[in-house]
Amino acid sequence: MGCMSDVDADPRDLEAFAERFKQRRIKLGVTQADVGSALANLKIPGVGSLSQSTICRFESLTLSHNNMIALKPILQAWLEEAEKSHREKLAKPELFSGAEKKRKRTSIAAPEKRSLEAYFALQPRPSSEKIAAIAEKLDLKKNVYSAGI
Repeated sequence: MGCMSDVDADPRDLEAFAERFKQRRIKLGVTQADVGSALANLKIPGVGSLSQSTICRFESLTLSHNNMIALKPILQAWLEEAEKSHREKLAKPELFSGAEKKRKRTSIAAPEKRSLEAYFALQPRPSSEKIAAIAEKLDLKKNVYSAGI
């Protein structure tokens, strides 16, 4: 069995990866259940599909430390494949046109969420101009901020 590196075992690194993984998964428009099912297609020896619950628990950091360590490279491999497929899809949009696209659910990272909550606490009903300024400052689309009001 291979030796675990200290970097892989660092809880802060696992936490950061879990957050990055969740953000990228959501941006790609893929559900936790889809990730679990797609893992079987990667043909990683000894890895089949995983439940939506397992992916959820990974993202919420509620798995054991050893399970988090074991799943990280598997989910990293899935993420790399998913991002590669997404890039290919963007390079050949004609292959994916036709179906009307539903707007993807927006996921807001913790620092931006805290900032939005602070702005909202100070001014629960900001003007359209103020919303635009806040959205620009946080690098969010205006409709993302407005939806939280």
